[in-house]
Amino acid sequence: MEVIIKTKNIELTSHLRDYAERKLRSACRFIPSLLQKEIEDQQQVGKEVDRVVLEVEIEKVTGEGKGRIFRTEAQMLLPGRVIKGEDVAETVKASVDEVKYELERQIKEYKGKIETARKKEGRKAKRKRG
Repeated sequence: MEVIIKTKNIELTSHLRDYAERKLRSACRFIPSLLQKEIEDQQQVGKEVDRVVLEVEIEKVTGEGKGRIFRTEAQMLLPGRVIKGEDVAETVKASVDEVKYELERQIKEYKGKIETARKKEGRKAKRKRG
């Protein structure tokens, strides 16, 4: 998986890069088995297999005064789907953590839809044989 981290109005230190990569890669722990099935399906159909790309933008919001000033936006490009998460918080770490939870929720939802579709196709095939 390729991770691209961009920043705006904030310096991308090695500590911040490591923290964001570690947290957001952990949100992707559901993907390997999901992707393996998706890749096998695409190869059977003859489609080109895409790679997973995670684009992260961390921004320090200016001009809003006190309160929530850090915004993190992540976009994960999966085969056949784009998953996005965004959060604004008082600290960079809190913002990254919330985006991680949002990505996890959407990945689980995506995985559930794929599994449901596979079961449905299996039932159709079984009815045709029977």
